[in-house]
Amino acid sequence: MNAREPDWAYVARSLVKVLAVAAALFLALSAIERVLWLFVDFDDERMARVYGTAARVANPDKRLLFDYSDGGGLLETTYTLRGEPRRAGPGEGRTGYKIVENLFGTIRAPHLDGPSGVLGDAIDSVDVDLGVNKALTEEARKTVDGLPQTLEAVAVVEFTHPMTTERLVAFNRRHEFCGGKDVSYIYAPSFYDDSSKVTSMNAVVWNRDMTKQHWEDLTYECETEPEAALAEFRRWAGLLGEGDDFSEFELSHDWLTGAAEEGVVYGLVVDRWKLADLRKLLDDPEVRTVNLADVAFDLG
Repeated sequence: MNAREPDWAYVARSLVKVLAVAAALFLALSAIERVLWLFVDFDDERMARVYGTAARVANPDKRLLFDYSDGGGLLETTYTLRGEPRRAGPGEGRTGYKIVENLFGTIRAPHLDGPSGVLGDAIDSVDVDLGVNKALTEEARKTVDGLPQTLEAVAVVEFTHPMTTERLVAFNRRHEFCGGKDVSYIYAPSFYDDSSKVTSMNAVVWNRDMTKQHWEDLTYECETEPEAALAEFRRWAGLLGEGDDFSEFELSHDWLTGAAEEGVVYGLVVDRWKLADLRKLLDDPEVRTVNLADVAFDLG
């Protein structure tokens, strides 16, 4: 029996119809999107304030300095952060990290799911149950003393106990340093428990620099900066809604607002500090240890 030859003319007509319908749908969706722009607020500004800042909170291993919107649409809105790894040495060039929100409010940000590398490990080492550990402190002293004190470092300073804003201000005054863009506050240590419904949460690391636009100047308040930082953190947390999707950053509404309400600091992430300055902190009874993430000579 001979197989029947396909009716190529019929196939061609069917294909043309499919293409015509697809083109019509595309044009219709484009027209609907243009109309919706007149009536619906895609709110790129809120996406920047809420999700751009959340990405910075969850990724302190990166200096995410610049941001811009790629424009909103019917199906999704894209927001881009540009930055580089937080290293002690010269920058390595900026990379773009995209945050995409779809029509249903779901967020995708595959490269902003939390800190990595040595700095990520140092941040993860900060614990809720801190306490004095003389052996750990002495080990940190030996490590820092064995290096040239003029080196610059990216490091995590752990406290022996959670620090209130008042105690942090006193700590700053005692050491005569100014909390600024090179000091970030760990308001909640990272969390992992594979027996719970939510298995892990990233640390909440905050700096007022996270909420300013790159063209804005920000006046830091030196010794009293912890007060301004906590006030801004709480103001930002007040913008968040329970329906906001922070899962891509391994954060949640309750995790962030709870840390803001508690308002205590478990450690500091310090950026490009001299080892000599970090060494002085190790003699303070409120400092448990200093974990170095990266060091480099200041070639400037």
